[in-house]
Amino acid sequence: MRQFLIIGLISIGACTKPIDLELPAYSSKIVVNGEFDSEKTIELQITRSLPILQASDSTGYLLKNASVTVFENGNNIGNAIYMAGKYYLNKQPKNGATYRVDITAPNYTKASANLSIPNSIPITASYKDSIGLDADGFKIGQLTVTFTDAPGVSNYYRFMINYYNSGLMTWFPFTIVSNDILFLNNEKQKDGSYLFSDATFSGKSKTLRFNVQSSTVKGSPKFEISIKSFNQDYYQYLQQTNAYNQDGNGFSNDPVILRTNVTDGLGMVGGVSNSKDTIF
Repeated sequence: MRQFLIIGLISIGACTKPIDLELPAYSSKIVVNGEFDSEKTIELQITRSLPILQASDSTGYLLKNASVTVFENGNNIGNAIYMAGKYYLNKQPKNGATYRVDITAPNYTKASANLSIPNSIPITASYKDSIGLDADGFKIGQLTVTFTDAPGVSNYYRFMINYYNSGLMTWFPFTIVSNDILFLNNEKQKDGSYLFSDATFSGKSKTLRFNVQSSTVKGSPKFEISIKSFNQDYYQYLQQTNAYNQDGNGFSNDPVILRTNVTDGLGMVGGVSNSKDTIF
């Protein structure tokens, strides 16, 4: 039995009254999170849910002894292996395929996640070394990206550009400066990407152009463009998690109820078609 205090404030004073509530015992569930990306092999994190006021306990939150089976178009393609906090399967998701992930663990109800990978979208990218000079007399380049939206359905995207620093031999997020409605009406994500729908270009080709300072382009390769496409559920889940992280990451914001595609469990496994192009 748990006891809560309800405090009532009235104009002539204050009083407290204990209320006894019979709350059901908390039942922990399997939580599955991950992204089936057509450009990467499969990896998932399997954890357990905890009561809202409990961060963890001595056993932690990871489920290290789960059985994780992956099905592609109804066919078993293997069991993921646990290693260093995640479960890995050396298979790469295919565009246009459907997947199911079955997860079992001792003392937990079996959970399943169902998802599909969209078909790939055509993408082309090009770079002009100079389209003019800036106010200091340095060359300005221009990066052009074109992709084609599939007609007849609502599509959702994550757009990302990285540039390569040959001195540090590292990729960095390219800072997008654009007057296009896709970037003016959408908040930049923590990794430098943007989320948007095809509402303004449904079924059409979309061309984006970005000016590039000459100091940005050093060595080869120059740019990597990634356009991920996915369904509405995963789009809204990404928006929810980004807003939560931006607003305080749990320290100063209210709890949110996240979308899930896991049956008899919690979490989200996104199905992502990743169209990429690299400019050398």
